[in-house]
Amino acid sequence: MSSIDASSNSAGVSPSEPSASVPLGQALALWSLGWSVGGIVLGGLIYAIAPTEGGTGTVTLAVMAIVSWTCLLGALWMASKLQNIGFRQLYPVQFRWSDLIGIPVGVAAQVILVPVAYLPLRAIWPETFDTSALEETAQELVDAAGGWKTVLLVVVVVIGAPIVEEFVYRGLLQRSATAKLGAVGGVVAASVFFGAIHLRPVELPGLTIAGLVFGLMLLRTGRLGSSIVTHAAFNATGIFALLMTAT
Repeated sequence: MSSIDASSNSAGVSPSEPSASVPLGQALALWSLGWSVGGIVLGGLIYAIAPTEGGTGTVTLAVMAIVSWTCLLGALWMASKLQNIGFRQLYPVQFRWSDLIGIPVGVAAQVILVPVAYLPLRAIWPETFDTSALEETAQELVDAAGGWKTVLLVVVVVIGAPIVEEFVYRGLLQRSATAKLGAVGGVVAASVFFGAIHLRPVELPGLTIAGLVFGLMLLRTGRLGSSIVTHAAFNATGIFALLMTAT
């Protein structure tokens, strides 16, 4: 895949070819540092001091997300410095009009691919993979919102999360895994990791499939723009469906 986008492709470099990346061990170590400091230490501190009447509020969750994202992006910046590669070169994020194909792809992943993947699981373990169990986390977020907090929730889920997560899980980890394991192995490994890190086993199959879709978009174009658009469409479809049923 191209590390610089248009200039590389015009020179005849295929998007599937390897590009500048961080050694996999270093990438995992930096991810662990950013995730631990932002998500566990600082996130836990915010959760501990925030008011929790009626459950964790939307504002608290947004603050926790922003703090966690800042630490993860800091880890990406550290990786670029350690590799002595410019941030934009290491994480090519250019957007093109062609990336809009990610909108129907993301919608289809949410309404077709993921539900179909759960059919055999639901047939074997109907209670474990019940629809309400799959939607529990997202439903709690929607129930805790309302008014301007709903707008904040949408900004976090549809804009913030896709951008940061694609930088981290595709831009850093998938590209590092691809350099080590090859294109197929890198996409699969990063997708499973992406599903597992959400720490909800019931969501692992669906999020792994979503990660595969996002990863293939990066593999196809060599740019994060396409995977960000696809991820945003995927999240938007899910959250707006829940918001519609809540009204």
